[in-house]
Amino acid sequence: MLQPDVLVKGGDYGVEQVVGADIVYGYGGEVRVLGLVENSSTTAIVEKIQQTSKS
Repeated sequence: MLQPDVLVKGGDYGVEQVVGADIVYGYGGEVRVLGLVENSSTTAIVEKIQQTSKS
């Protein structure tokens, strides 16, 4: 049901490795690979949110 205009992944991927890139390109969307931010990850951010919400 959702069709993002832009699919974004961290810089540890190549565009050819992004799951769903072919689908996004298929309907005219873009796929972008951003540079890595040292000592930061989506998993760490989610874990921090979960820990904070338990307090």
